[in-house]
Amino acid sequence: MLARALPWLLVAALALAGVQTYRLAVEQGAHARTQRDHAQQLVVLERTASEAITARRAEETRRFSALWEIVNETQADRDRARADAAGAADAGVSLRRRIAAITAGCRATASDSASAGSSPPADSTADLLADLQRRLDEAAEGIARHADEAHIAGRACERAYDALKPPDARP
Repeated sequence: MLARALPWLLVAALALAGVQTYRLAVEQGAHARTQRDHAQQLVVLERTASEAITARRAEETRRFSALWEIVNETQADRDRARADAAGAADAGVSLRRRIAAITAGCRATASDSASAGSSPPADSTADLLADLQRRLDEAAEGIARHADEAHIAGRACERAYDALKPPDARP
């Protein structure tokens, strides 16, 4: 009976081996497809990451260039404001010299005049005018310097803020 069952067992074993071979081939094909899909996804991810890095570097370069330009423009603005302040200071010095000359003229007129009863009021008025002008000039220079610095710093801050905003967020 074993002799009669042996061919059937052999056929069953061969059939089972064939089924297992077929399943193995299907699984190997599925595995190969999965590996190919995975490799494609890695390529896409690497390309996306590379594009993102390139975009970030370009944005960083744009921001750095914009800030550097703002720094240079701000320095030029400061230099112009300082030159203007120096010109105003020179004008103030000239005005004070003119006032000193007028004051000296007032003193000379008051001391030379025989008809004038007393010269101290002219001296004190002229001195008061000179002192007042000097104080006004000093105060104006300080206020102007502060206003120039605040204006330049404010404009630089606004431009830097606008430059650092993403390109799609700018007006």
